[in-house]
Amino acid sequence: MTDLIRVELADALHAATLGEGVACDYHQRPKEISTDDSVLLEAMRLVDHPQLQLEQWPEDWVIDAVRCADHAIDEIVAPTRGFEEALISVSLTESNGVVSVSMPSPDDVSVLDFSPATDGTHPILIDQQLVDARQPTDHGIFRWTRIAGMVAAEPPELLRGHIEDLIEGSREVPETVEERI
Repeated sequence: MTDLIRVELADALHAATLGEGVACDYHQRPKEISTDDSVLLEAMRLVDHPQLQLEQWPEDWVIDAVRCADHAIDEIVAPTRGFEEALISVSLTESNGVVSVSMPSPDDVSVLDFSPATDGTHPILIDQQLVDARQPTDHGIFRWTRIAGMVAAEPPELLRGHIEDLIEGSREVPETVEERI
């Protein structure tokens, strides 16, 4: 992995907070993750998106998802064009009840996989209901890797049906997502 990506990730994500605890984003009910060992994270940076206004998004890398051992991967299985995506392993620290990423230098981040914004499948079709349903800081809900994880987590039937409709209306769908619907 290029040193530039490691430097960018370390600069942008060192001390990024994950809240009062760390839970896997790929479980229907959050599964707590220990902060004693390195943690697998998906990081992303939006470069371009055909349906979203870029002013609404952070300009740098953000943490998109946390993965537990049950959902560990060693590559980005469904990259999305328009997003730079990185699968990283980092250490966490807890201070005053808040868990944060700890990588004060580029040597403290292990980049397992990287997908440039020019790779992957065209983004999922987006509608206002999906935009309204996301948390304000959930910038990666429009990535195919996250969509595949949401479907695999067996969301409530109404949400699942809506996501499947958006998938069916999308311009391209990765095989890993098609297999789950």
